Amino acid sequence: MFFDFKQKLKASLSLTLFGLCLNVTGCVTPTLTQEKELCRQETSFTKSSVIEEGEQREVKPCHYYDSSTPYVRKRWQTDSQKQQSSNEQASSLSAIEMRGSIAQLELLSRFNELHLSVGDRLNIEILNGEEFSSQVEVNADGYIYLPFIPGVEARGLKIEALKSCIRQVLIEEQLMLAGSIRISITPLKWAPIEVSVSGAVFEPGTHFINHKSDTEITDDNGGHTGDQASGRSIAAALRSSGGISPDADISAIKVTRGQQTISLDLSGAITGSSTPHLTLMAGDHIHVPQLNRFNDELARPSQITAPGIRVFISNLTQPASSNSQSAVDTEATRFPYGTRLLSGAIGANCIGGAQSTNASRHIILITKNPLTKQIDVVERSLDNLMAHSWKPNMNPVLLPGDGIACYDSGVTNIREIAKTFTEILLPATLLGVL
Repeated sequence: MFFDFKQKLKASLSLTLFGLCLNVTGCVTPTLTQEKELCRQETSFTKSSVIEEGEQREVKPCHYYDSSTPYVRKRWQTDSQKQQSSNEQASSLSAIEMRGSIAQLELLSRFNELHLSVGDRLNIEILNGEEFSSQVEVNADGYIYLPFIPGVEARGLKIEALKSCIRQVLIEEQLMLAGSIRISITPLKWAPIEVSVSGAVFEPGTHFINHKSDTEITDDNGGHTGDQASGRSIAAALRSSGGISPDADISAIKVTRGQQTISLDLSGAITGSSTPHLTLMAGDHIHVPQLNRFNDELARPSQITAPGIRVFISNLTQPASSNSQSAVDTEATRFPYGTRLLSGAIGANCIGGAQSTNASRHIILITKNPLTKQIDVVERSLDNLMAHSWKPNMNPVLLPGDGIACYDSGVTNIREIAKTFTEILLPATLLGVL
C-alpha cells in the first residue's frame, strides 16, 4: 500500500514538473503587463484610423515596447495640442525672422562688453602714483580697495567706467591733479560666475562656470597680463548643465541679461560652421527651446553636448552580490555619447558565447524620455536587434542614466529549471519520500 502511494506521488510530481517546464521554458523576460497590448493598439490605431474634421483624438501614452514594436521617443499629444504647438513654433520663427541682422550684431556687441563681477582680479597701475597702485580683487561687497583711497564700487562696471571712478576719487581726495592722472587696468583673472540654464538640457538649474581646478591654479604662476575667460562661454554653461538633450532647438538659444534678451544660433557646434561668440556674466540666464521631436543627430560628443554617459547594467544568470562574473565593471558602464543599444549590449557582455544557448537572449532598456520626462521600457531580442541594427527605432540611442538588463535564452532557462528540480528531488530521494 505504501509502495503504491510512493509510485503515485512520484508520477504526480513528475507530471507537475514536466508541465512546469513547458510553461516556463518560453519565459525569457519578466511577465509583461497589459501595457504591451496598449502599445500595439496605439500603433495600429494611429496608422489606420481616419479622423473626421473637427474631431479631437485622445492619444494614450505608451511606455512598454515589446521586441517587435518600434520605439520612437516622442511627445504624446492630441491633434489640438499638435496644432497649437505648430502655431507657436511658426509664431516664434516669424519673430526671429523679423529681427534685423544689424540689430542682432549690435546687441551681440553690447553683450560682449565685459562687466566686472565679484572675484575678478585686476592689476591697477597709476602713473606717478605708485603708492596707489596695486593688484586688487572685487570683494563680496562689489568694491575694490586701493592703498590710501576709499573703496570704489566696481561690480557691474566696465573697465573704462572703473577708470573714471578711480580718477574721480583721486581728484576728490586731493591726492593728484586732474591733468596728471594716467590709469592702467589689466584683468588678471576672471572669476567663476553663477549662471542659470533651463529648457532642453539634462541638468537644468544654476551652475558655476569658469572654475579652475587646483592644478590649473598651481600651474598659473601669474606670468601673463590677461585672462581669456574661456570658461565663461555658452558652450561651457551648457556642458555644466549636462549638455543639450536631443530634443533641443539649438538654432534659437536665448540669453537673458537684465532686461535684454538675445537669440543665438549654435547649429555650427554640430555642423562645423561658425558660431557666434558671447562671453557670459554673473546672473545671465540661458534658455534652450525644446522641440516636439527627438533628433538623433544631436546625440554625439560636441562642445554643447555631454562627451560621455554612464548607464546602469545588469547581466546576471543568477542573483549575486556583484557583476564581476559578467565582466560588468565601472569601465563597462561608460560609453561615448551617441552609443546605441546594440553597442551597449556588447559592452554589457550580453552577446557572444555558444550560439545554441546564447543567441536567443533578450535585453531590456529602461530609459527616461526627455520629451515626456517619463520612464519607457523597451524590450529587444538580440537576434532581432542585430538584424535591424541600422533602424533607429529598433536600435535606440542610449541616454545618461539609462538602465540595461540582459535575460538568458530559453535553453539556459531549461538548464536552470533542471538544476532547480535536481536540488529538490535529490534531498527528497535521500529522505525516502520518492
